[in-house]
Amino acid sequence: MFLGWYDPDRKRPAREKLEEALARYQEKFRRSAEACLTSFEDAAELAADKQAPVLPIKGVAYIPRFTFYVGREDPPVTMAALSPAA
Repeated sequence: MFLGWYDPDRKRPAREKLEEALARYQEKFRRSAEACLTSFEDAAELAADKQAPVLPIKGVAYIPRFTFYVGREDPPVTMAALSPAA
């Protein structure tokens, strides 16, 4: 489950925005996020910031600037095999 976080304020560093997103995730889901998906630009800024939260951060082309998706991968769902009708 991931939580989307958007903050267009250009004056605030990506680190602060990510910290707020992580705090909101913790508050909402009562557990810590394990990863962050964001834009290439924000991922580069976070990688250069030594004070940024330590978790895997992945920059992807399909997420716009100033947007952060924080969360955990859902476990794979297994489908029960259907028994043939007798």
